[in-house]
Amino acid sequence: MTGEPAFTGRQAAAGGGGPGGTGGPPILDQPFDADSLYALRATLEAHASRAGLPEGRTGDLVLAVHELATNVILHGSMTGRVRIWHTGAALYCEVSDTGGPPDGQPDADPDRVPDGEPDRVPDGEPDAKPGAVPEWPYEYGHGLWIVACTADEHTVRAGPHGPVATVTFALPPPVRPAFRLTRRDEDGATRLELTGDLDQGTAPRLTAAVGSVLAERPAARIVVDLSGMTFWDSMGLAALVSAQQLVTAAPPATITVSGLPQAFRRRLDKLGFVPFAYSGDDDGREREPPG
Repeated sequence: MTGEPAFTGRQAAAGGGGPGGTGGPPILDQPFDADSLYALRATLEAHASRAGLPEGRTGDLVLAVHELATNVILHGSMTGRVRIWHTGAALYCEVSDTGGPPDGQPDADPDRVPDGEPDRVPDGEPDAKPGAVPEWPYEYGHGLWIVACTADEHTVRAGPHGPVATVTFALPPPVRPAFRLTRRDEDGATRLELTGDLDQGTAPRLTAAVGSVLAERPAARIVVDLSGMTFWDSMGLAALVSAQQLVTAAPPATITVSGLPQAFRRRLDKLGFVPFAYSGDDDGREREPPG
């Protein structure tokens, strides 16, 4: 992991709701507070699944949006709103700090502080900035590292009542090849070529294949070729990190990854305690990310 702020998305200009400020009707518009996060998670799961997001990526979306909502509860006004738009190619999720209670509910106790949280500085104290729109918290422990690692895109901007964070999750192509993992032993190296989705259903096969190679050849040079990957979820990312850890624990074996766009490389590098090595057959050019 790096020492940079966990939330490093583009700072979007303030504008209307929806992708690009279009203000189109969302498929979900739901207020939340500390007592409704469980219901919010269930609603998010239902809408993401119905929109066509695979099970693993649905879990990623629920996790990311929940982390952002929790930030509002713990570090903001304690009330917010989640809206989701279906753009056709992606789900665009907006989490806003509304600065007041959900519709139809009484004002929250201004002195209420969640268990385990330090008291907030009230307005009028030296550190307070009355009337200023608060920035989204950047410190570790606020779950924003999770958002950066799971969402395809993420932004933060100032809204009318408080900060507004957005996350985008791409929908998969309607037709994708079946998963296939092909092993090729050539030129003293073992190449594992993946085709199809690297997700919660197929991730264990990649980890098992790396373990099998190490059992046969303790000094193996392994290349994981992901140029045929069509979609992914956080379990697929975890499988790559696990494979790297297996090899790191078994020197002099080595592992490199090839066939990834730069954006996906950066995501992997945030996850690994040891930086990933990338093979020289990637010329460093930006490519379209999977999905």
